[in-house]
Amino acid sequence: MTKKERFLTAVKRKIPDVVPVSPLIHRRFAHKILEEADWKAVFKVHQMIGSIHFRGPIGVGVKAELPEGWAWKVRLIEQEGVRKVYEHVIETPLGKLIGKYVVGFNPKDPMVGTWKERLVKDAQDWEIYKSYWETWLKSPKEFDTIDAVEAYKYMGEEGVPSVGVGCVFSMLGEARGMYKLLLDLYCNYDTLREVHRVLTEVVKLHVKAFLQTPCEVLFYDICWATGADLSPEHFKELVLPDMAEAVKLVREKPGKFIGFYMLGRIRRHLPAIVELKPDFLETFEPNQGDITLRGAKELYGDKVCIMGNFDCNVLVFGGRKEVERETLRCLKEGMEGGGYVLVTGDEIPANAKLENLLTLVRTVEKYGRYRA
Repeated sequence: MTKKERFLTAVKRKIPDVVPVSPLIHRRFAHKILEEADWKAVFKVHQMIGSIHFRGPIGVGVKAELPEGWAWKVRLIEQEGVRKVYEHVIETPLGKLIGKYVVGFNPKDPMVGTWKERLVKDAQDWEIYKSYWETWLKSPKEFDTIDAVEAYKYMGEEGVPSVGVGCVFSMLGEARGMYKLLLDLYCNYDTLREVHRVLTEVVKLHVKAFLQTPCEVLFYDICWATGADLSPEHFKELVLPDMAEAVKLVREKPGKFIGFYMLGRIRRHLPAIVELKPDFLETFEPNQGDITLRGAKELYGDKVCIMGNFDCNVLVFGGRKEVERETLRCLKEGMEGGGYVLVTGDEIPANAKLENLLTLVRTVEKYGRYRA
């Protein structure tokens, strides 16, 4: 089997020749190895270690031609060495929202960034934010799929250039910050529901943009929502609806697959998530999660492909024996009966050891083979 065939066979809950292995290499580790941080760099690192490209910085866009007086502008306002501060300004006739995003504050891990000033600073700002997106939805638009189309051609059978789309709750969190967003759930819930309604239509357009690409796989990122440890009631109200809509849209086009990327304590949400009938679930992180890989496989392995849950810390602090031991644990808990992809429990840290990733892949090649 080719790498792509092996991966898609597992996604279909069937048995490939070998367990697909796809550590979550992203910009941080790619930059550490190659001093490059685009999707091509991520793919090159996978080629170096022999794994299958699955996750990476490949997205789609939706460009809107906004009327005069409406804009989202980004400009570099500070730079000192690798540290850069970008100002984001949302301009509307109702007022401006200004945020600041900083990257490169850690020279040893320069791809890491964070908001030092959020766009939405108080409850009143939600109205401006909502108005911007309402106007955006009414404006002429076109899909931007250039990166996805190029990645699909570039990787061929050597990778799966999946497209990532963030959920509505992630957009809310990016705009407000998690702590204050959780406060708004109790103090400004009706306002949040209105903003959520508008953003649901925005996210749907990004899913539709994915459907215009040749890429087979969409990973729908809900890690902000699962990481926030929402109550089942809030999860049902603010997360499940757009997840369900995304699955519905993808199901309408044959040959497309969708799964959910989750972190944190997910056990109580899994029954409702599995009812949506996604193709795969990831990553069942071993340290912050509350369900084991074995438990996920036993409960849901006949319904969805399970991806996870190799401990990233082993790649940083362990040696060959520790990597082999962790790999064998994952294979023992996940590979039986197919429908499993060995994925790390989260993104590969910048200080992970390349030789440990090589050991991970070689151990899967040796012990992750299915009998004919």
